[in-house]
Amino acid sequence: MRKTLKWLSLTLIICVLLTAVFACSKSDDNAVEQPPAQNEGGDSSNGGDSGKKEPVKLIVWGGVPAENGPQDLVDAWNKAHPDIQVEYIRFVNDDTGNTKLDTALLAGEQIDAYFSYGVPTMTKRIEGGMAEDLSSYGVDDFVKENIGEEGVFKYKDKLFSIPTTKEPAYMMINKSAFDEAGIEVPTEWTLDEFREIAKKLTKNADGKVRYGAYNAPDVARMVLGDNYWYKNEGSESNFDDPAFKTNVQLYYDMMYTDNSTFPYSEVLARKLQAYPQDVFLNQEVAMMVSSPWMLRYVNNTEEYPHEWITTFAPLPVPEKGKEYYNAGSLNNWIMMNSKSQYKQETWEFMKYWATEGAATYLLRAGKIPAWKNADPEAVAKGILGDNAEKLFDVDAFKRVALDANLKYIVDTVTVAAPEIQQILKEEQDKLYLKEQTVDQYIENVKKRADEAIKNAAQ
Repeated sequence: MRKTLKWLSLTLIICVLLTAVFACSKSDDNAVEQPPAQNEGGDSSNGGDSGKKEPVKLIVWGGVPAENGPQDLVDAWNKAHPDIQVEYIRFVNDDTGNTKLDTALLAGEQIDAYFSYGVPTMTKRIEGGMAEDLSSYGVDDFVKENIGEEGVFKYKDKLFSIPTTKEPAYMMINKSAFDEAGIEVPTEWTLDEFREIAKKLTKNADGKVRYGAYNAPDVARMVLGDNYWYKNEGSESNFDDPAFKTNVQLYYDMMYTDNSTFPYSEVLARKLQAYPQDVFLNQEVAMMVSSPWMLRYVNNTEEYPHEWITTFAPLPVPEKGKEYYNAGSLNNWIMMNSKSQYKQETWEFMKYWATEGAATYLLRAGKIPAWKNADPEAVAKGILGDNAEKLFDVDAFKRVALDANLKYIVDTVTVAAPEIQQILKEEQDKLYLKEQTVDQYIENVKKRADEAIKNAAQ
């Protein structure tokens, strides 16, 4: 009841603010065009021919720029399915863009399918009634046959989404910076070695600083794996586990003791949280934790002209010889709006996107398909592009990003996940801006997360 009232209240607020939200300029990257009005039921007369029906029109929102593959995917679908035509609308996958998507969903705007890019966001949309339970469409068999069951997120043992990509986490490296410093790109390394290398790579030439690293690995995720925010089956948060202190202490020390990581104040000022590719491609940092989606920017030599090679290394680990989780996951979850009037048609399109569509058209967006039948050689060629040897260490990419033995994390406990995600953001901002200590951060996150879990259970 508490959650229902919360969403009803949110809906009323959004209805009041909706006019202002969508009055933003269309020149804004975050703005979206309103889809054309649809006749109720989707069918209408075509001029004087009352026997000819208009095609069903589906509206799909996603975070990948249309020109990086989604539009070609949609065009191919539309050509093959004249009776089901799809329009793709891009939203920016940041706080503002996700709020716009949620606003449109709650307001009842036509959105038949949309993408979510993390478990907390998915959970919020499922609990808010914005996602269709896909059980009746045969989703379990489809996912088992085409994706596999490992790493696939279920909410209360039901599938509300289909993962369309694999997003392993790894270190993306400017090979020239390593060569200049006389450092061999590691094929395995520890966190201590990573920290020392970041210091050696940091330099100040002619008043321009190049930092050794942009960020640091999520140590807690690597050590604890699935459901790492929780303990006692989700009845309590796990932020007092020593791995969380190790996690933030490493990044804090690299930033303020070593001066080897990019300043967090600049991250916020330049709004780099979601799209930090500029600092790597402008050589403001020598390496960063990354995923394949960012390679589409490396390939964009018109906007980011450069002649040096991007290479790859696995994430540094606490101790060599021990097994750790990769911090990546299956991602780009396509979901059906529970209010769609064209659910069967939407389901057919979702299946296409998750299989042939992703493997054919989304590679240049840096998307490794989750589809089992995708050919690894074709994936590498499609993601790295025609000038692969000039821009990338191809062998390193195949070894690190396409490692068939990677096991992807999937969270199954999601109690108060959206609230905890916001708590972490707020407390990390204070920590990395030196407004609180590491111990204060741990104390505050633990206390606030426990309160959020308790409130969610009421």
